[in-house]
Amino acid sequence: MRLAFLHRSLAGGGTEADLRRMAAGLVARGHAVTVFSAGRGEPPTGVAVRRVPVVRAGRLARLVSFALAAPRAAAACGPFDLVVGFGRTLRQDVVRVGGGTHRRYLERMEAAGLRRRGRGPYHRAILWIERRQFHPARCRRVIAVSALAGREVCEDYGVPPARVAVVYNGVDLERFHPRHRDTLGPALRTALGIPPTARVCAAVGSGFARKGFDLLLDLWRERPPAGAVLVLVGDDERLGRWRREAARPPLAGRVHVTGPRSDVDAVLAAADAVCVPSRQEAFGNVVLEACAAGVPVVTSRSTGAAELLEPPLDALVIDDPADGAALGAALERALGVEGPALGRAARRCAEALPWERHLERLERVLAEAAGGR
Repeated sequence: MRLAFLHRSLAGGGTEADLRRMAAGLVARGHAVTVFSAGRGEPPTGVAVRRVPVVRAGRLARLVSFALAAPRAAAACGPFDLVVGFGRTLRQDVVRVGGGTHRRYLERMEAAGLRRRGRGPYHRAILWIERRQFHPARCRRVIAVSALAGREVCEDYGVPPARVAVVYNGVDLERFHPRHRDTLGPALRTALGIPPTARVCAAVGSGFARKGFDLLLDLWRERPPAGAVLVLVGDDERLGRWRREAARPPLAGRVHVTGPRSDVDAVLAAADAVCVPSRQEAFGNVVLEACAAGVPVVTSRSTGAAELLEPPLDALVIDDPADGAALGAALERALGVEGPALGRAARRCAEALPWERHLERLERVLAEAAGGR
């Protein structure tokens, strides 16, 4: 197949990493992939990149101009067997939903008191794009990274469930492996100044409020797991504020805010448990990465990857990430005597979801969509 991928950037967080790996994997399977992007970023080997010019007079102008220009650029460069939008483009054959709907995100953040109820021009523009991109005239199929994400699209925009295919992400079972606990883990603990005997809880992600990192800080202020150190890894537009907060009592010395890191494999190798208390998380790659590393994961029903956690791992899935008592109890269990057995069960869970299996499923869905013209 000749495939066009539309996304504003090749560099960034989970969606961008997924796009690069998907593009490289499909090229390795014999397909031709062209990415239409406005931002910088090194393309994977064998993947063509076409730069889409956008209006750079603020984020609203960049958003709307790319949403309009990217489909036109793909049409002018085609023909393609399939045009796949990775969010916030107005026309494509397939929309790949990797982050849930923006409508649901705003509702969750407003309900938590982390956003004002009034929505400015930028967020209204995203909602305007979402309403149009899921219309049958502008998109024939939706690929959702979880059943949770698929339900959001169906409930928020009236997309028939028959048009939605769930394709769970896969994981690199070699990069994330329990054997790294003896190699990468101790060095990272030393670099962060964490005592060898401390229990380490890691939380990884960008956009700390959406990821629920404030809920973890509240837990560490009020009733932290005994002898446990919290390590927050990732980027946030208010990263300095988070670091200042972690440096003040009672969090000082018990919470580390590292900022973004490329060595997530080392972070997970140093962790005794991982916590993903996101308020909205369509999937959550770190859940599978932690499982592959043999680390038990505490998460909630608001995280799509929780759908993959079967017994005994589902005992660490709580209903509400804001339930501090449930969050603390689940973390105590993950960090306690059951931890090693839960870690082994986590590795077995991840072994059923290698990245190649994800590519096989993705390839079948794309071929079905291309054949349905």
